[in-house]
Amino acid sequence: MLQHGDFSNGPVLTMRESEILEYVAQGLSTKEIALHIGIAPRTVDRHIENVRLKLRAKNRTHMIACA
Repeated sequence: MLQHGDFSNGPVLTMRESEILEYVAQGLSTKEIALHIGIAPRTVDRHIENVRLKLRAKNRTHMIACA
């Protein structure tokens, strides 16, 4: 799986973005991720969107495939 700072010329994800990406890959919903790590669902959505944009993915499934 994608780790924080793995790419020399590619996108660099924050530790929180990497953590959330792992949970998304495990199939957890936004609400489940939020409850698990203790942040608001809207914040989880924002992190997911940031990862999606960094990876230039079209959706969550594509984001996981890119990672």
